[in-house]
Amino acid sequence: MKKPAAVLGAGGHARVVASILEARRMPVLGFFDDSFDPKAGEKILGRPVLGRFRDILKFKGKIGGVYLAVGDNASRKKFFNFFRERGFSLPSITHPSAFVEKNARIGEGSVVCLGAIVGAGATVGKGCIVNSGASLDHESRLGDFSHLAPKSVVAGRTSIGESSFVGMNAAVADCLAIGAGVTIGAGSVVLRNVPDHKKVLGVWH
Repeated sequence: MKKPAAVLGAGGHARVVASILEARRMPVLGFFDDSFDPKAGEKILGRPVLGRFRDILKFKGKIGGVYLAVGDNASRKKFFNFFRERGFSLPSITHPSAFVEKNARIGEGSVVCLGAIVGAGATVGKGCIVNSGASLDHESRLGDFSHLAPKSVVAGRTSIGESSFVGMNAAVADCLAIGAGVTIGAGSVVLRNVPDHKKVLGVWH
């Protein structure tokens, strides 16, 4: 029998991750989040909130892995490093409806959601989110701890730096270099390179 999963987080994204685990027929032990009181008996998809983030340490050896369900890039990076340094497994997980090419790579601790596409030769770094219906086309790279929001599209041979965010329905053209810590707003269109830590709204050309 498979060891159950510990889900790190208990907000909206935790429900997404839990639904993917369920679709993959992977048992869920419970959820861990500092914002919820385990004594309150909170449940998510029928599974309990068992404690705070650090309470996962008590279950080492009893769980099959820690699944990151934190939407904020900086927080996800912090928790990834915390549990990685302590020898926990941080598996990636992909919804059965997502399409990931055989020669694409998905990094440790990443989540590929419902209906997402990861194209030929594309690379998703560690601790990333490729959200529902998002597309990362051929030979593109999504940097560690970055997030493609629902229905965002990144064309081929584009590189996105660490801890960046591409908002809902945003479109990023091919063969571009998007820096680290970049935020691309919902519905934006990016037609040229973006420097580190830039916030892009509307058409960037």
